[in-house]
Amino acid sequence: MLEYTTEINKGIMFIRLEGELNNNTFINLYNELEYLLYRQGIHYYVFNFKYLKILDQNIFIKIQNILTEIFLSCGQVVMCGLKNIWKKRLGSYYNKLFYVNNEVDAFKYLKI
Repeated sequence: MLEYTTEINKGIMFIRLEGELNNNTFINLYNELEYLLYRQGIHYYVFNFKYLKILDQNIFIKIQNILTEIFLSCGQVVMCGLKNIWKKRLGSYYNKLFYVNNEVDAFKYLKI
C-alpha cells in the first residue's frame, strides 16, 4: 500500500511517499500527478522517497515517463531520499532534475 501527502510551499509541490511503490500503487500517484501538472499547472515538484519501505525496481520506467511529462511542461524536479543505485537508474537531466538529502535543500535548486 502506498500513502502520500502533498504540501505546497513557496509554489513548490512537496510529495512525501510512504509504504510500497510498485506498478499497482503507482496508478493512484500517477493520476494525482497528472491532475496537478495538467489541471492545476504545477511545474515544480519535490519527491521524498525517504519513507518508502519497498520500491519496485520495475517502476523506474514509469517514474521516468512522468518526469519527462513534467520536463516537457517546463517543470523541474528535486528528489530526496534515493539510494545511489536508484539515482543512476533515473539518470540526470541538465537543470531539470536534482538529487538532495533533505527537502530543505530543494529551495537551493528550485526558484520560481
